Amino acid sequence: MENMTLSFSGEKSKVNILGAGRSNLCKPFERNIILIGLPGSGKTTIGKRAAEVLGREFYDSDAEIEAREGKTCAEIINGEGEQKFRAIEQEVIKELTGKKGTVIAMGGGAPVHSGEYLVKDSVVAYIQRKPEEIVKSFAENPGLRPLSQTAEDLERLMIQRQQHYFGRLNVLIHNHFDVETAVNQLLEKVKPHLKARLLVINGPNLNMLGVREPEIYGSASYEDLTKLIQETCYNERGIAVACYHSNHEGNIIDTIQDTLGRYDGIVINPGAYTHYSYAIHDALKGIPVPAIEVHISDTSRREEFRRISVTAPACIAQIAGKGFGGYIDAIDILLKELDL
Repeated sequence: MENMTLSFSGEKSKVNILGAGRSNLCKPFERNIILIGLPGSGKTTIGKRAAEVLGREFYDSDAEIEAREGKTCAEIINGEGEQKFRAIEQEVIKELTGKKGTVIAMGGGAPVHSGEYLVKDSVVAYIQRKPEEIVKSFAENPGLRPLSQTAEDLERLMIQRQQHYFGRLNVLIHNHFDVETAVNQLLEKVKPHLKARLLVINGPNLNMLGVREPEIYGSASYEDLTKLIQETCYNERGIAVACYHSNHEGNIIDTIQDTLGRYDGIVINPGAYTHYSYAIHDALKGIPVPAIEVHISDTSRREEFRRISVTAPACIAQIAGKGFGGYIDAIDILLKELDL
């Protein structure tokens, strides 16, 4: 990255290979592609076409419900109530998301009522469409959307569901053009997630990079670090990487646990927790997701307390003293470990 300056005071760098990796639960290319969005956003049309291009099976959760029940979704909701419909929907979604390597168009309310089934071993794409276009599609197909018959109903649904859509998505697709444009946008954006999806976790005080002891950690900021990681990985490795920071041990543990079924590997700089957090050690050891510990400076040449890592034994390798480049090296080791 241009204008990034790092100073390590002549510290030597080191990489320690600590142990064997752990197999991934679901290979990236086996992930389901799940489409979510408001009724009428184009999930089924886009999903069918994407499945054709990728050579995958396509499923529509609403169509599966109707085939199973012998009734339309509208008939179930109007005749038996929405609560009954959501119970049936959850059973169908649980079954569909248990498959591998498919494309699934979900009903508009699925992220609200069955969201926990959508995020594991899947790439979730939120299909956005202009409200006026959705309303027009309803006018052309009256009676098919019992919860969103009018523009007012659609506005209500948008308010209720938008936070759930954004809370579940991996990629955002704008369906404001023709179908092929939306499909091509989808295929391009999901591609990195089907190769590898990694999580970089940074612990306490790393958000202060550029301010905190620049003679040790350099003058580049935490934002420079995340930009370097994400741009390098997307442009040069073709993979998806998310970056997370917290100053709080419990949040880091929750995030590690949540990687199960969502990420293929972890790069973690636990900060000062490195030296005493057996809880983070146990969290890393407790999931079948390989992790690599990274430190910007060479901790073996610093204060005595920094030379001890209780978290490293739960990782497959430790990299120290290579600056920001240590994160990229860790990602490359993970890709090799994952055979990707």
